[in-house]
Amino acid sequence: MVKADAYGHGAIEVTRALDHADAFAVASVGEAIALREAGVGQKILALGGFTTAIELQTCIGLGIDPVLHHQFHLDRLRDGGDLGDLDVWLKIDSGMGRLGFAIDRTHEVIDTLHNLDTLGSIRMMTHLASADDVDNSFTDAQVENIKSLDLDNYEWAIANSAGILGWPNAHHLWVRAGIALYGADPLSDRKNAQRELRPVMTMKSVVLAVNPHVKGDLIGYANSFACPRDMEIAVVACGYADGYPRHKVDTAQVEIAGQLCDVVGRVSMDMVTVDVSALPDVGVGDEVTLFGTSPGVNDLADCSQTIAYEILCNVGGHARREYIG
Repeated sequence: MVKADAYGHGAIEVTRALDHADAFAVASVGEAIALREAGVGQKILALGGFTTAIELQTCIGLGIDPVLHHQFHLDRLRDGGDLGDLDVWLKIDSGMGRLGFAIDRTHEVIDTLHNLDTLGSIRMMTHLASADDVDNSFTDAQVENIKSLDLDNYEWAIANSAGILGWPNAHHLWVRAGIALYGADPLSDRKNAQRELRPVMTMKSVVLAVNPHVKGDLIGYANSFACPRDMEIAVVACGYADGYPRHKVDTAQVEIAGQLCDVVGRVSMDMVTVDVSALPDVGVGDEVTLFGTSPGVNDLADCSQTIAYEILCNVGGHARREYIG
């Protein structure tokens, strides 16, 4: 899965690093075009399908596999003339309630597609709604819905990252590695489980200033933090303009010189303030890890009442990307 610029990691760079991958998937035809123009030769899926007749012709011309999920797609394929052996993926709504044909229409839609003489291969897919919750039986119900169709002679793609990690019964010929590909565990038991996922992205910055404060000093917008004691406060060059989340319900941490330090006060557009009282040698220019191995992006997401996906995708335009290896 390399949609949303490979979850903020850079879609072109990620596809080049994964040159042995069987296929890549993006959300839109436009994203797929950019990959083809960058020289990606593997199968590319457009998960949202085509939205115009022109986009259908683009899929045919560039060999982009559209996901079919609506009557609109069947109508355009029927009226599209020579489809050039276009490979397609038929999406069935097994319980997500978002995109996909109703499960009771599956055989009807397959028959319609088989009547299109110039269509290529038909593959099947669905999407798991609650696979991240290891205690939720809804995933088993979705898998059973698919099994009830008795279509095992087709190639299926069912498991997303959570399905890959937590639901072996959802594994089929194709799986769709998303957030797990980038080293973030999506499952609800991640704090107790020991899964060997390594973060691909580490977000770093530097210290802009270190200032002494006395007990009672107020830090940041709205005077939201009052120093409970004499403290050393470092100002770090990063903020919500860079994708670092502003909202906090718990104390976020950053790593400086191998030690975790608390973020204090409000996150600003370009700066965060950090308690470095336990690190007397911190100075201007010192490196700060905002998330990576420690703290992990899931740790930051938890204290911000969001998910790792959002944080990774929101890494902003101020950030300079450096690819290693």
